[in-house]
Amino acid sequence: MKQIISFVALLLTAFGSFANDHDGKAATQAAATSAASAKVMNAGAVRFQFTNINAQDHTDSVLVIFDRFDHTGAGVIYQVYAADQQNGIDISAIPAGKYFVTIQCMGLHHDRLEKTITIKKQKNEKVNIALSASELFSRDNVVIPVTHTKLSDLSILSGK
Repeated sequence: MKQIISFVALLLTAFGSFANDHDGKAATQAAATSAASAKVMNAGAVRFQFTNINAQDHTDSVLVIFDRFDHTGAGVIYQVYAADQQNGIDISAIPAGKYFVTIQCMGLHHDRLEKTITIKKQKNEKVNIALSASELFSRDNVVIPVTHTKLSDLSILSGK
């Protein structure tokens, strides 16, 4: 009789722990889904449009860093983007708030600029950025000046 009672108690404990684990996983999954949907609801987007670019220029890669304005989050976004056919980049799912944005061009253009941007919930911002002039490297345009050094004019300096 003791064996039957202990077997039933073991079964009840096993089923109870299985039910708790299953409900706990479902609750955790539901909380994660709810947090993700809240994050999307509180997010905005921004488009950086680059101007002063010739049509024959190739598209540059751009390093974009978003730091929170109130210094509570450094590098909220730290990613390299490629410019699209319209010479711009789109960044979505940015949490709403005010940011210091650092933009570093990593190609034909070597511009680096910093801006303060406010992202609003479910809004799309557009920022126009004028890049400085640049040109492609060509070996034909390189001029190396010719200098003739007279070895007799050289002297040894003493370190006294």
